[in-house]
Amino acid sequence: MIISAARSEDLDAVLVLEEAGFPAAERWSRDSWQAELDNPSRLVLVRHDARGQVVGVASFSLVDDAADLLRVIVAPDSRGRGIGGSLVRAGMEWAKAIGARRMLLEVRPDNDPALRTYRKLGFTALDRRRDYYGAGVDALVMAVAL
Repeated sequence: MIISAARSEDLDAVLVLEEAGFPAAERWSRDSWQAELDNPSRLVLVRHDARGQVVGVASFSLVDDAADLLRVIVAPDSRGRGIGGSLVRAGMEWAKAIGARRMLLEVRPDNDPALRTYRKLGFTALDRRRDYYGAGVDALVMAVAL
């Protein structure tokens, strides 16, 4: 499998992942993903399978010396194979190379597969953001030193 910077040609495949990965109220729009792809301060990575299909996507940003993991999505039939972790590791390498000292993320506290991956990569919980994903749905804020 190959990880590469996402291109505009990947947008439709990314939107399929978005629809499979998030409930309607939490989905990013086509315009939001296009803005991610067009923004020079963002890194959007995709992972392709052996057939060239996009099976994962992750988006990162950098502000001062802190990188943010904004989004990770893996195709439902490709989960549990380390794809999300490989995308996050690649983003961590990028962030460190351009001067970030830590990476932050928000995750639903009930997203056990994501929490296992993040903890395996060294992320630890810092705080909880109330109602981050909507009324009554908090986010766990996690960070890792780079």
